[in-house]
Amino acid sequence: MSRLDRLVTLIETGSTPFIRNTAADQLSDLAKQHPEDIISLLSRVYPFLQNSKWETRTTAARALGGIISHAPQWDPNSEEKIEEIFDDKIKQEKGNEEYEKIKKEEDDEKCKLEGAMCKYEEDLVTLNDFSLAEVLQSGIVLLASSGTEYNVFESGSRGAQATQDTAGSAKRRKTGFTTKLGFDNAKKPKPEIHTQVKQEDEKTKQDENLVKHDVAPVPSEPEPHHHVSARMRALAKRRAKAARSQSHRNTDVDLMKSSVSREISQEDTATEVKTVATTSSGYDVTSQAQGSKLVVETTPLIDEQSRDCDYAWQFQGIYELLVRDLFSESWEVRHGCAMGLRELIKYQATGAGRAMGKTREENNYRNRRTLEDLCVRLITLFTIDRFGDYVSDTVVAPVRENAGQVLAALLLHLPNETVLQTFNILVSLIRQDTKELGIQVPCWEAKHGGILGLKYFVSIRTDLLFTYPDLLDRTIEMVLYCLGNRGDDDVQSMAAATLIPITSEFVKMRSNVVFDVLNAIWNNLSDSKDDLSASTGSVMDLLAKLCLHKEVLEKMKEYAQENEQYKFKFLVPKLYPFLRHSISNVRKSVLKTLLAFLQIDDNSVKDWIDGKIFRLMFQNLLMEQNAEVTDLSMEVYSRLLEEVGRGGHGSMDDLFRDHWLPLLELLMTPIGVARFNYSMDTSRILRPSGSTLANSDIRLTGFNVRHKHQHKRKISSPDPGDNHQNKKQANGIPDSEYDLRVNIDAPVINGDLTLVSKEVLIRTRLAAATAMGMTLAQFENDADLEKVCKQMAEYIEDPHSTPRLYTAIVVDEYCSACSKSNKQVSEVAREAFNSTFQKALADPDSLPTFREFVPTLRGLRTQCLQLFGVFREVGKVSSSKLPTMAVVVEGERDAGPGAFGISTAAKLSGDWYSKLYKSMPAVYRMAALQPLEDTKHRINMGINEAKASKSARAISILASYASAFVKLNGLPKKLNPVIRSLMDSIKNEESLQLQSRSAISVAALIVLLHEGGKVGASDKMIKNLCAFLCVDTSEVPEFVPNKIYKDIVLSLKKEESKADPSDLAAADSEIHLAKIKRRGSKLALQTLLEQYTSDLFAKIPKIKSMMLDSLEIFAKGDSYEPTDKEGQAAIDSLELIRSLVGKLDKSLYSEVFDRVHLVLNALHSEYSVLRYSASKCFGSMCATAPSIGFQTLVKDVLPMLSNPLEVNQRQGAIECIYHIASLLGSDILPYVVFLIVPVMGRMSDSDDNVRILATTTFASIIKLVPLEAGIPDPPDMPKDLLVGREKERDFIQQMMDPTKIKPFELRVGIEATLRKYQQEGVNWLAFLNRYHLHGILCDDMGLGKTLQTICIVASDHHLRMEKFVKTGASDSRPLPSLIVCPPSLTGHWEQEFAHFAPFMKVLVYAGPPSVRAELRPKMREFDVIVTSYDVVRNDIEYVTQTDYNYCVLDEGHIIKNAHSRLTIAVKRITAEHRLILTGTPIQNNVLELWSLFDFLMPGFLGTEKAFHDKFVKPIASSRTNKGNKEQEAGALALETLHKQVLPFMLRRLKEDVLSDLPPKIIQDYYCELSSLQKQLYQDFVSKQKGAVKKDLSDDTDKKGKQHIFQALQYMRKLCNSPALVVTPKHPQYKEVKAYLHKYNMDIRDIHHAPKLMALKNLLKECGIGLSSGSGGDTAGSAELLQEDVISQHRALIFCQMKDMLDIVENDLLKKRMPSVTYMRMDGSTDPRYRQEIVRKFNNDPSIDVLLLTTKVGGLGLNLTGADTVIFVEHDWNPMNDLQAMDRAHRIGQKKVVNVYRLITKDTLEEKIMGLQKFKLNIANTVVNQQNAGLSSMDAGQLLDLFDEDAKRTLKNGAEAEEQTEGEGESEEGKKPSGAVAGKDVPNEVGLSGKAGNAVKDLGELWDESQYEEEYNLDSFIKTLK
Repeated sequence: MSRLDRLVTLIETGSTPFIRNTAADQLSDLAKQHPEDIISLLSRVYPFLQNSKWETRTTAARALGGIISHAPQWDPNSEEKIEEIFDDKIKQEKGNEEYEKIKKEEDDEKCKLEGAMCKYEEDLVTLNDFSLAEVLQSGIVLLASSGTEYNVFESGSRGAQATQDTAGSAKRRKTGFTTKLGFDNAKKPKPEIHTQVKQEDEKTKQDENLVKHDVAPVPSEPEPHHHVSARMRALAKRRAKAARSQSHRNTDVDLMKSSVSREISQEDTATEVKTVATTSSGYDVTSQAQGSKLVVETTPLIDEQSRDCDYAWQFQGIYELLVRDLFSESWEVRHGCAMGLRELIKYQATGAGRAMGKTREENNYRNRRTLEDLCVRLITLFTIDRFGDYVSDTVVAPVRENAGQVLAALLLHLPNETVLQTFNILVSLIRQDTKELGIQVPCWEAKHGGILGLKYFVSIRTDLLFTYPDLLDRTIEMVLYCLGNRGDDDVQSMAAATLIPITSEFVKMRSNVVFDVLNAIWNNLSDSKDDLSASTGSVMDLLAKLCLHKEVLEKMKEYAQENEQYKFKFLVPKLYPFLRHSISNVRKSVLKTLLAFLQIDDNSVKDWIDGKIFRLMFQNLLMEQNAEVTDLSMEVYSRLLEEVGRGGHGSMDDLFRDHWLPLLELLMTPIGVARFNYSMDTSRILRPSGSTLANSDIRLTGFNVRHKHQHKRKISSPDPGDNHQNKKQANGIPDSEYDLRVNIDAPVINGDLTLVSKEVLIRTRLAAATAMGMTLAQFENDADLEKVCKQMAEYIEDPHSTPRLYTAIVVDEYCSACSKSNKQVSEVAREAFNSTFQKALADPDSLPTFREFVPTLRGLRTQCLQLFGVFREVGKVSSSKLPTMAVVVEGERDAGPGAFGISTAAKLSGDWYSKLYKSMPAVYRMAALQPLEDTKHRINMGINEAKASKSARAISILASYASAFVKLNGLPKKLNPVIRSLMDSIKNEESLQLQSRSAISVAALIVLLHEGGKVGASDKMIKNLCAFLCVDTSEVPEFVPNKIYKDIVLSLKKEESKADPSDLAAADSEIHLAKIKRRGSKLALQTLLEQYTSDLFAKIPKIKSMMLDSLEIFAKGDSYEPTDKEGQAAIDSLELIRSLVGKLDKSLYSEVFDRVHLVLNALHSEYSVLRYSASKCFGSMCATAPSIGFQTLVKDVLPMLSNPLEVNQRQGAIECIYHIASLLGSDILPYVVFLIVPVMGRMSDSDDNVRILATTTFASIIKLVPLEAGIPDPPDMPKDLLVGREKERDFIQQMMDPTKIKPFELRVGIEATLRKYQQEGVNWLAFLNRYHLHGILCDDMGLGKTLQTICIVASDHHLRMEKFVKTGASDSRPLPSLIVCPPSLTGHWEQEFAHFAPFMKVLVYAGPPSVRAELRPKMREFDVIVTSYDVVRNDIEYVTQTDYNYCVLDEGHIIKNAHSRLTIAVKRITAEHRLILTGTPIQNNVLELWSLFDFLMPGFLGTEKAFHDKFVKPIASSRTNKGNKEQEAGALALETLHKQVLPFMLRRLKEDVLSDLPPKIIQDYYCELSSLQKQLYQDFVSKQKGAVKKDLSDDTDKKGKQHIFQALQYMRKLCNSPALVVTPKHPQYKEVKAYLHKYNMDIRDIHHAPKLMALKNLLKECGIGLSSGSGGDTAGSAELLQEDVISQHRALIFCQMKDMLDIVENDLLKKRMPSVTYMRMDGSTDPRYRQEIVRKFNNDPSIDVLLLTTKVGGLGLNLTGADTVIFVEHDWNPMNDLQAMDRAHRIGQKKVVNVYRLITKDTLEEKIMGLQKFKLNIANTVVNQQNAGLSSMDAGQLLDLFDEDAKRTLKNGAEAEEQTEGEGESEEGKKPSGAVAGKDVPNEVGLSGKAGNAVKDLGELWDESQYEEEYNLDSFIKTLK
């Protein structure tokens, strides 16, 4: 995958908008650098315009626009273009005799082009053709889709009939205009395409192979030219040159093919095209032997470039495609095409329709016709598009919106008369005169499209409003018409939006009609009673924008003088009903409108500011759940206060006099607990009309606190008599019914914690309390303030906790507001609250038990009663002995000293429990013990929860008291109560909002203490805050427990600890408290940093000391062992730096970064815990100051990664990089290139921890590499880093782009000529070698894996030797390479080395133990050691004593079983480079691949358990379950695995790389069972079926499983020959012998074994064994003699079992076919002599047959002497059979290879073949042709690696679930785990079962912000101007 491929892929797969947009921008940069490739780039991007994902389409449009913007404008009439197109080409040929021919052909080409262009123009439509009536009457509409995806009948009579009906109706509606637009063709049913689906069997594959190879090869010599034009020959030469200079590009769509080019191409002959292709010959040339040898291989070259590209607009093809799909039935396609057209017209509209050879006037006419045609189509789209999205609060029509943008871009290029005509059509579309159009009802969607088009019209062509004044009048007329149209809410919204961009022009030019518009707006708002009125937001925006103009205000003043109802004090209140509108956007709009009115610098228009607006805005703050609306409300409220402060509106005392009490009551309504909530007093809530809500207006569900001295009561039903309405004010506001129908505030009014979170309620109360405090600070009269304070003083003594808390917060905010306005705090406030605050702070226990706590205590009392019940009923304790409990609980109104409380429950579960238990009769104690203990446990849990709840309320109240007290009085004399209360909140406050307030108060207190000279107290607070920051052990590790770890990476250890649920559950509460404490202290310290800025260290040296002093232990060297105290202090210092460095003032960076060397020393400490803390600290430093941090990283940290001797340094460095990558995310982009190569090198580190963390880090940073090149340099990046980055980029480019990899030159003389694909294989192996990666060379059998391996092993051996001679470095010392292979191949490897690399000294370490013992002392003298797997397993202790350069596993799939002794032994071998050779990396299931990669790169695929869960289970489930979800999950798992292993596996198939290799034809040869076999088979099956079924059901019975295996083996043997099973021990032996004796037959007669009969026939068909062998006349001709000696074909015969091989040899060949010459090789053949048998068979053509067992003869042997392969038996594993058949089908084979598989029908063998197919499918999916070479699977595919996989490696690292799998067990015998299959896990919305599945299947809802960004009018206009 090239860089271009990756960028294009990121358009769809980019995980964030930033990544997707960056990829799009880089595609644009590519177009800028290579303008000749613009069409090619567009063809890659174009398909994404039709993607189903919104983000993909918008990103594709961005990319498309960027690419097109770099294309030169097409102007064929410019002199420069004419010279470029014609003269430049012809002048190159002028010295050529063909010049005249070329000139003539150019003229012919122009004639063809003219004809094609004329035909194209005939299909264009004009605005005069447009008929709105025809379009509307046609009935054609475009919805979300055609609906065909929902058809029940895909085919058949009903479905076909329905299609025909549709076609017929379309035909009846056909009109001239719609026909010209192509609607009729669009409506016609598509012809059915009958696709023959072939069964996936081996026969099909044989046929495909046969067809592929039977095609006659392309002749190497070019054919005669016949009639080849001179121009075409010249063009072909230029194309060939371009093809050689550029890499091959695969394009998805040929965008050069337009209707014009297709018309021209129809006149061209096939001969001409063919000749061009053949004349442009292409070759593959590879350099070998250091340039002394060139290998040339011919490859076909295909050139499909369109030939009209130099004569017509180059974008004609893509333009036509986009226009064609503009009327697609799928809205996504229409939307994508509209965006594509927008970009195309925006940048290239002037070139549309122009052609060479035409005058400028003619081309201008063509251009206008083309653009006018598009204009008509866009208006038609406005008319017929019906798709609307109701995800957002208003309808959004994406297709019509984008069509409007295209129209806007188009209008800039159309002549004025056409533009005016367009305007008129849009007006008619808006009006839709039903009589004129012949329709019954106007279509609102068409009207919406018309007004939308008008909006873009007036926004873009504002200039025409001045040139043609009537346009503005008609625009205003349309806006007024739409605003007055009550039925079309969305049309009203769009109408208002139409005027917003041109309000300035409108006000200047038509001030006389401004009032008409304003009047329509106010009337619209007054009449809007619909709670879902979507137009309100746009209408208000228009109102606000109009009122910013002085002319409008003057006009309104004039009208106000004439009519009082037009005064602002009457108009603005019309907006009030919308303050609590159900649509959030409407609420935002009304607030923005009010802000706009407040910004008007004219007090005469602010006469609407009164107490009512303050009250309504206060209620807004108190009720609003949306945080954005709350912030806007606070902004409005603050501006209102500022206006009052400026004067002119009366005093705040007067304005607020009638409102402060009801608002205070609402604010102080208690916040209860779930199911025990308190409702606000609705009679205190003012409605916009001026009246208050009644109980009947809203259903109250909570307690209601009427007055302080009354009981609370639960309101369960409305009280119709309880009406506290005030008299309605005569202010002109209609009594809106809206808030009666939809009241969005009901949950907040009721304080219902089941519907509203407590944090939301706290936020609303805090906002309201802040507003109240700010308001009180504006009071001028102390008498008025005293009344408020008196009431608040009562609240601060309230039995509920909420009033106390928020009263203190009001006082706090009052003091803060006074401070900001430089106003003294009133003594009235001090007198009212000081004594209460002091008393509570001095004695926290004086706080009562609050009323909100009563439900909790009642629940606890109920649990105590349950305990009494257990004692009484189970323990038989007399009721008289049970203690009495108070009925009333603490906190209730009637509670006294003896009321039930927490202490009562504690005493009951303590002393009373013990006494009662002892008093029980002994006989009942045992029975009652468990229920008693359970009940007691529940009571104790209830006590703990009650204590925590009570403490939490007290902490919140005391902290607010302390803060308010300090602000009222300054520093108190007694500091401890204040400090304790605030610090308790920092430590324990659950609410983030309340804790944030405490943090601010703590920081302010520290400032006061410093200013007051009390440094000791402030330092102590700072020290405690620093300690709190480090208390969370999940973030800050403890030194003492972790100092035992020295050789691990603690990041991995901590992740493992997270994975243990028991540990999590045990420490959950402690961790939660620690996190709260850390959060509070961090907030306080960061606030302190922000207050002191650059003076921090100077004024508060304690912070500097805490941050930096403890780091000095790292200056004492690695050998220094810190004490426990020093170690913990150092960890805490590192954490302080990490947490606070981001908030430090930049001027203080130097003081911190001066100690960075100490942090680096900690990175290579011997203690894992110090390395961990230092790595996280340094990560934060890099994130804060990247230029300093990354310079240090490159110079000091990265070198630590490559230190081979110090594992601590490598661990510290990789852990540091891991945390930097995790912390920075995409911000690491400018520096990512520095990390790729070093991190990749550690992916094969000898240390497991380094390797796993490197893999994880690599996963997170490699995805960013394609984006790195387009990122601008950070302004502060040092020059030396810039230079180093360029060097790193060179390495990255070679890794990511295969075209930039230099071919690997062999430094040694290999005695062979490599083919091109073999040279590519060596290049790939060298690539792995260079970056210390490891891989699997899994080329098809017979492609020369051995040769490629010898090349890299020999070359690397030579290079190491050279480097060692020069440097003497230990890391380049000569090391032998180890080749591990099956025993039969040891001789083969020795022979191959001797043949290809004779200079390499090779030792075959094999033979009996005594022989191997003699070889051991000599091993170090050799360059290569060849041994077998068995020897490695037996001699592993000795083999591992040596380090190796290369460890090569030939036929490496042998280590597929991760738990076998052999595999475990092999994985102990240490080598610099590890390589696996296998043609079949997956044989049975994908778990085998894990074992292979566990040898190559342990940890790369995660743990075995994780791999099994992620890949093995879903793949296996997809076979056993045929449901769509299982199939999809299985396919997804296969694809994911394929992508993950892709870069490390190289796979080429013979048919793809060997054009000279003849085909391999596989045929199945079916045999019927003989009568004897049938009888034995049926008898066995009937008797054994029950026993086998029983054994299968018993998972624990090992003997049962052994019995199953024996049964299967019996059936397999019986299929071969009854002689294999009918032995004297057989229960039917006597009956069979008697039967055979009766008919004079022998059990070994081949007639009883049809396979032997079939084998005999096959051999004879091959010409083997035709002579009788009886010594007949052999003195004939020489030809006959030759026929007798050498048969026409030679065969390999494979059997699974040696016994069957004996039968073939003895019963068939010797007895029946004695003339056949044969050899034999099986397990009994000495491995040392097997290669000799192979050599003899290949070299002696007189040997007809070689008999082999699959296990021995199926691996690695080269048996090209045979051309026929016959399988008598078949392996469960298809790969074994494939390996075996490819012994003959490999390089050197000149004949077609025929493979025959003998299968007995209706038996176990057919089942085996079915199982083989499934396994083959898995293998082919994971390892397929994308692994074909560097050009298609190079390291660039690393981009698709991991995603979250590597992270899961960390999380799953500690999971250790035993997973076993029987080796001989078939896939069919496995059953999916019922526990897993039946598990019903709730999804993220808490649903499970069918409901969960339904929700899970729903598509993801779009974010409204996507629409806001895409359809922001101002942003769009900027792109056009």
